[in-house]
Amino acid sequence: AAATDAEGRLVGFGTDIGPQGVCYRADLFEAAGLPTDRAEVATLLEGDWNNFFDVADQYTAATGKPFIDSANSVLQGIVNQLETAYEEPDGTIVATENADIEDAYNTVVERAVPISAYAGQWSDDWFASMANGEFAAMLCPGWMHGVISGNAPEVEGWDIADVFPGGGGNWGGSYLTVPANGENVEEALKLADWLTAPEQQVKAFANAGTFPSQADAYEDEDLTGFTNEYFNDAPTGEIGIARAEAVTVATFKGPKFFQFHDALQNAVTRVFDGVEDQKTSWNTWVTEVGAF
Repeated sequence: AAATDAEGRLVGFGTDIGPQGVCYRADLFEAAGLPTDRAEVATLLEGDWNNFFDVADQYTAATGKPFIDSANSVLQGIVNQLETAYEEPDGTIVATENADIEDAYNTVVERAVPISAYAGQWSDDWFASMANGEFAAMLCPGWMHGVISGNAPEVEGWDIADVFPGGGGNWGGSYLTVPANGENVEEALKLADWLTAPEQQVKAFANAGTFPSQADAYEDEDLTGFTNEYFNDAPTGEIGIARAEAVTVATFKGPKFFQFHDALQNAVTRVFDGVEDQKTSWNTWVTEVGAF
């Protein structure tokens, strides 16, 4: 549906999606007195975001260390559970008037910032921290598995729980599209169709962790039986299927979604860094949105 235009034309072939679970360091959970078995961790974290933050507070109280990698990853997770974020499908901008967005911002500042190692992701320090035990958990789509294992190849404590705060959440996904004015449109369409067929999507998942967007792939034994040795032989195929089926909301993302969202992430970062207080940083974002 996300790749279908207003006239009902499919304009993109879905290649993958990003259903999220929770990746965690079992060794760090054990040191904090928390359960380590992935089924028990899923039970521990089952529920709403407040329950997730309560567990995080318990961890930080026991260890004096951050629980999760990034405050803005939490913002991403919460926003991706909203049907409407910054724009309506008809183009109406509701960013600063949407109570759900203001609630998400306040929740992240008040509950996620205190238990996070970083404001954002993708910095050199963030990459390095996956191996040094600086934090114990990450909100984790399938494509993140390779990011973790690639940056902490010697760490043996990582595992994955089949759970996500607030139910289900999807972060990421890609499409292939064929320009109508291309030189070999018909052959290109055949290639795109083949590349995104369930069989090829399963192979891509096995090689790179990109989770299939084709529901027919969920019956493939190469997916249902797939385990990830790095994550304590976690059944990441089955976990991905369960997390995909838990997603009930597709957030509408209009042409300015990422512009608005990046600015809101910057607002969280300003609070994290102590540059502005919670209310001032929100007001700065409101002013920025008005100028976009």
